[in-house]
Amino acid sequence: MDWFKTLLVACAALGPAAGTGRAQAPPEDDRFRGGVFAAPRGDTPFLPAAAQGPLPGDEAVRRADFTQPPTPAPPADVFDAGDAAQNREFVFGPEACPSPDPRATRVWFGAEALLGTTRSVGVVPVVTTGPVVGVPAAVGQPATVPLFGGRRMLGDWRGGLRAEGGVWFDRAHDAGAVARYYSLYSTSDQFDGAGTGTNVLNVPQFVGLGGLVLQVPAYVGFPGFTTGTVSATTQTMFAGGDLNVRLRTRQGRHWRVDALAGYRQLYLRDELGYAFTAAGAVPPPFSLTASAAQSVRTRNEFYGGNVGLLATAGGKRWLVEGLAAYSLGVNTSALDFDRNVVFAATGIPATPVVNTTTRDPMTYLGSVAEGGVRVGYRVTEHARLTVGYTALYWNNVRRAQDQVALSPGLTGEMTHFFAHMLSCGAEFRY
Repeated sequence: MDWFKTLLVACAALGPAAGTGRAQAPPEDDRFRGGVFAAPRGDTPFLPAAAQGPLPGDEAVRRADFTQPPTPAPPADVFDAGDAAQNREFVFGPEACPSPDPRATRVWFGAEALLGTTRSVGVVPVVTTGPVVGVPAAVGQPATVPLFGGRRMLGDWRGGLRAEGGVWFDRAHDAGAVARYYSLYSTSDQFDGAGTGTNVLNVPQFVGLGGLVLQVPAYVGFPGFTTGTVSATTQTMFAGGDLNVRLRTRQGRHWRVDALAGYRQLYLRDELGYAFTAAGAVPPPFSLTASAAQSVRTRNEFYGGNVGLLATAGGKRWLVEGLAAYSLGVNTSALDFDRNVVFAATGIPATPVVNTTTRDPMTYLGSVAEGGVRVGYRVTEHARLTVGYTALYWNNVRRAQDQVALSPGLTGEMTHFFAHMLSCGAEFRY
């Protein structure tokens, strides 16, 4: 067996230790741990497979089909709050990232069509008619019929618009800012009439005399006596907006609550007015005419701080938001009143009988409360359709229609204002 030992020595000489300059021990002295049999120092000694026992995954490895590529895991459903990585991804979309991730969201904006109504106003009878009995068409007569006024007006539903935009300050969507603008378009009621000399058309006037209020008819039309024309109008317009910082306060698996703090501004404009011209039925070359115009206009503006809470909850593609906010600040109210009555007759130039102008600005404390709910349905990762309802209350405003009563002067009445708005629109996040 000398040739076998010689072969083993030659193989050991070709091992890792060869060329290192270290003396090599005979194989029998190193228990055959040469270049062929040795494992690196510190490694677990070689053991037969039977001694090792089964290793985890051995069966799966033996059964694996390496000819087919592995099946990728299905992507997370971003519409499912239970599958999203975090609830904020479901509520607000995936987080913003510095990389060009197409799913990253950092800003949002939306637009909604509004169908709304505001508190109606009571309008006194401005134009009346009736049979030629007693004092024809006088306010208070049983047979008198109001042609314009004598009821509550401007409470009809009308269109409007609301726009919203926001931005997140951080990748976690914990802090951001949001701005809104909303408006219900102007609505009005109008009347145009003519006295033909065969009908009764009256514009009631009220004057004070010795502490008494007297009703004086102004007949734009009266059978056989006067002819003329009359027009009357009343209108209202409402708009507002706010700018708020948005901060996350509480969050669960399927819900989130944000705090709002910022600034709100509101605007309300009202008007009530009429104008008429009447000519007496006198034989030529004589003439007798009278004309009058009256208008009352009010403008109310609110400026103040705003605080609120925005709660969000959802599942799958659906989302529900609830808003409650309160504002405290300053109301500025301006009232403009103009009244002119002019008579003219043959040989007498036009003579103003009444010429009144009043400007009455006021500043006082005001408050606003807002509440609403909105339901959203995601159609893509970045687009959502929404429907909702919003109610807004504003205390202590002056409205032009409430300033006019069956009396010579203005009432100075303060009242409350509220608006109800149904919304339908879309929201986009990027």
